[in-house]
Amino acid sequence: MRPIQPIVKTGEPVRRIEIPGAVHHTAVSPDGRFAVATQPAANGISIINLEDLTFVAFLPTGAMPNYAVFSNDSKRVYVTNTGNGTISEVDVAKGFVIRNFLAGKGPEHIARSADGNSLYVADAEAGNVLELSSSTGKITRSFAIGGELHGIGLSDDGKVLFVSDKGEDKLASVDLGSGKIRTVMFGPSPYHLAVIPGTETMFVSSSAEPVVWIVDIRNLAVRTKINVQGEGHQMVVLP
Repeated sequence: MRPIQPIVKTGEPVRRIEIPGAVHHTAVSPDGRFAVATQPAANGISIINLEDLTFVAFLPTGAMPNYAVFSNDSKRVYVTNTGNGTISEVDVAKGFVIRNFLAGKGPEHIARSADGNSLYVADAEAGNVLELSSSTGKITRSFAIGGELHGIGLSDDGKVLFVSDKGEDKLASVDLGSGKIRTVMFGPSPYHLAVIPGTETMFVSSSAEPVVWIVDIRNLAVRTKINVQGEGHQMVVLP
């Protein structure tokens, strides 16, 4: 594969990999071996081998798969199925669904704890963030944020959860130790978010305006903003 930096500078496509259908979100395994793409219209995910940049398989998961996050050891990926309120746990190398478990009414974005023991899921239309045990698949806690939730992410130390609410124009932070929820008015329509490791900041995009805000995670205040073209959708932070 070509070095990453020249690609970032020029925006030049390296290769196009054909998969069966339109893509919503993508996720890359921590070891860099695999990527998965969620395909809501096809009710499944596509698995990509990043070592040789080839399509491996299409795997049915559930109705309207939305978002995906890998386990710490890269062996499994958890896929939210918004259409039937479930999460599919997938063995990536073997290409099969290990199990499905319930996750509210319409789970969308998902994050995993640093130790891998918990999953945090935005049950978008219900306005709740669900904490689930990775080992049992059971819901252990529910945090009522309200509105229409979307983006979700964790602080570097894993002690604080951040959530965007595009329905009521607010950002929320959840202290996972105490369960205390703090909200601030924010917007318009805060959409995706991505915590930037080691900086005490995060990116937050808007579904209403072509802008990405850089937000201080300590007080949820805007430090600056970046104008973009179109809607800021999925965002990644490069090392």
